[in-house]
Amino acid sequence: MTETPEPEEDGAQTFADLGIHDDVLEAIKEMGWETPTPVQRDSYPLAIAGHDVIVQSRTGTGKTGAFGLPLVDGLLSDDGDEQALVLAPTRELALQSAREIAKLGTRRGIDTVAVYGGASMEQQIQALDKGARVISGTPGRVLDHLKRGTMKASQLRVLVLDEADEMLDMGFLPDIRRILAALPKDRQNLLFSATMPKEIRSLADNLLND
Repeated sequence: MTETPEPEEDGAQTFADLGIHDDVLEAIKEMGWETPTPVQRDSYPLAIAGHDVIVQSRTGTGKTGAFGLPLVDGLLSDDGDEQALVLAPTRELALQSAREIAKLGTRRGIDTVAVYGGASMEQQIQALDKGARVISGTPGRVLDHLKRGTMKASQLRVLVLDEADEMLDMGFLPDIRRILAALPKDRQNLLFSATMPKEIRSLADNLLND
């Protein structure tokens, strides 16, 4: 488990030091990011190597980039759609993740789709039909798509739980367990949480492969 320390004024690595490819570095530069935050710096090497990761870090410390960077820089292949699923507790977070990952992957042609309740199901189905390598959504709407068959669970290779502690506190666990049961067991799992309650540790015991 990576527990992120408080940011330090010196000693920060550059994104290039992490070994990130040039086209992704260009996207990072266009987004105005200068140096990786501690959570991005510490979790990237583990995630890009294919490990399951549990990261505890406060909201606002760059967690979207922490899982978005390894996704666009090496965990997604060019041979298919729907390879990564990001689960978030709110539509705002689902949209934020979809937009930020799309910006990071813009030079690699990585399309993203956000799926959440309160929006047109038909429009989301059309977007999924067009193809996207990253789906970012809320648990209830993701489960709806899985039940309808408009999301192909067998193709999902990476699962990200964003604000995992908040999702459990808000009562999403039954939906999350149904989603997990539909996904391939050999997927990579990236869990990001501001706190680390017992429920998350228990979930991790049953969730993680490595």
